[in-house]
Amino acid sequence: MCFVEIRPGEGGADALAFAAELADTIAAWAARRGWPVDRAATDPGRTIVMTMAGVPVTQLAWLSGTHRLQHQPRNDRRGRRHTSTATVAVMPQPARPAAPLIQEEDLRVQTMRGRGRGGQRKNKVETAVRLHHLPTGIVITRTSGRSQAANLASARADLEHRLRLNAERQSQRITDHLRRTQVHSERSAKTFTHNTQRSQVTDHTTGQRWSLRAWRQGRLDPDQ
Repeated sequence: MCFVEIRPGEGGADALAFAAELADTIAAWAARRGWPVDRAATDPGRTIVMTMAGVPVTQLAWLSGTHRLQHQPRNDRRGRRHTSTATVAVMPQPARPAAPLIQEEDLRVQTMRGRGRGGQRKNKVETAVRLHHLPTGIVITRTSGRSQAANLASARADLEHRLRLNAERQSQRITDHLRRTQVHSERSAKTFTHNTQRSQVTDHTTGQRWSLRAWRQGRLDPDQ
């Protein structure tokens, strides 16, 4: 599974419209290939995310980069050419850990007597628990429960929560790095140029060209 993230860049309202057009093109191309597409806007009116189940990143990676639109608005009486940008990033869907987050061999459990109020049993029996997760160095101590089992269960739940947060942060760092390596929002950056006056789209990486009409219809493959 992969997802395509489309963000408007420079160009204000024109960039917003351009990003939506890119999403329409990719959706039309996916439909021609029989790929399921789940499209959503994470930030209304701005970022568009398209999730494609069962589609490898390699099939879509060539679309990533900065798309530059060169056009002449009808309401510009001076006939000036305007430039807008939108970026496309193609990334794998973050995978959930297949194995349990907590492995028993990674734990060191220590028991001790509880302190403070709680009755004779809490103060005289080793009900308190210190849980040490060896790979990460996380240490969690529980003393408030009235039994060792309760404290251990509470410590394990806290540890699993922290490990899950760490995994989510790591996954986000990887996603952010992949995005940065693929996209630049400046007008001077370009991977694709969409020129409305020539009615042409150019891939500057491969030199391939499409008519603007074919592109917008999702006819991106040579046989289409």
